[in-house]
Amino acid sequence: MEKRRTRGSTRANRETRLPPLPPGLEVYRPAEVLGSAVLVVEDESAMQQQLRIDLQDLGYRALVSSSAPDAMALLEQERVAGILLDLVLDEGEDSGFDLLTWIRSRHPGLPVIVLSAAQVNSAAIRRAYELGASSYFVKGNVPMAHIYSDLAARLIERGTGRPGTYNFGRVEFDPTRRTVRTETGEVRLTPQQTALVLHLAQGSKPATARDLIEAGLFRTDAAHSTVHSAMLTLRRRLDELEHGLGTGLLQASARGYSLVRV
Repeated sequence: MEKRRTRGSTRANRETRLPPLPPGLEVYRPAEVLGSAVLVVEDESAMQQQLRIDLQDLGYRALVSSSAPDAMALLEQERVAGILLDLVLDEGEDSGFDLLTWIRSRHPGLPVIVLSAAQVNSAAIRRAYELGASSYFVKGNVPMAHIYSDLAARLIERGTGRPGTYNFGRVEFDPTRRTVRTETGEVRLTPQQTALVLHLAQGSKPATARDLIEAGLFRTDAAHSTVHSAMLTLRRRLDELEHGLGTGLLQASARGYSLVRV
């Protein structure tokens, strides 16, 4: 059971308990996020309902909207801590991107977790991050628990870190700038390399070559050797920043590729 100690001389020994998690849902859920308002912008009623119920079960105050205009109006009236944004709404293909642009102009520090049902590609990921997305997920490609864990992490880091970055020990990955950085310098990645690192950073387990192909990061008819070659090229790029960094950060095993702290 997750707990939070309340502050104050008269409450020093009391504890605030988060509501119990739904069976089978393992989520990073620090007590500091209890009661935070999260806006869900989703036009599919079933998905909207699932997100709303899950967020409420996790201890959030869930607000919902099915269109960009409604979301804008709600954000002008309510104070929210974070947003789950469907990238493609009924208004058109660019509706989610347009709303993301508006959010960044009015609420520059607000964490926005982008969700997309469309096939992920490096161009869409890059555009979303350039417009200010904190994270990007393709529905069905990752467990919902991982999306909720990422949301909690973004809410926590909003006041303490740089939204949208990922840290692996002394290495920082910034998908918006397409950079990997250490205290000694940084290197800039290609759009595809950025998408690969981002996919691995968001995953809870190693990704095989097949996983990466099915995620849309390579052509559907790409050979596994093509994926392996791309990973070797990425490692060499990381080695330009620091000798041995590529092998240390990007590891390969029989279970697939993964990123580790260095």
